[in-house]
Amino acid sequence: MPIEIELVRENRVVLQTYSEPLNSAEMNDLRSKMDSVILASAIGKLHIIADFRNIQNLPGTILTSGSSMLRKAHSNTGQIVCITSSAFVNAMAHILVKLSPKQQLVVVQTLEEAYKKIDALLAKASA
Repeated sequence: MPIEIELVRENRVVLQTYSEPLNSAEMNDLRSKMDSVILASAIGKLHIIADFRNIQNLPGTILTSGSSMLRKAHSNTGQIVCITSSAFVNAMAHILVKLSPKQQLVVVQTLEEAYKKIDALLAKASA
């Protein structure tokens, strides 16, 4: 499956790992599962780490579907951290940041950077 979902950090963070080939239908399935199952049953905000390190090609609808997903994000959606070292995926992520200023989205290059950002948010919430 091109998108694996795992709850980490004591079920306070969703780790989404993407692999190729990735298409629009799979992105729509992910959104549906996140909204109706994972985020709907969450108590409080869930942060999301979206790991795109294994992706070089994105679906042609990524900007429209991605900005729609961000604008209509579930109320339990916390910070979204996108991991990529691909210049193309990085550019698309930064465009989505501009298209959806309401949703907190940051881009990093490593999983370690992503966990550092998320762990800081979790520590702040626990304080």
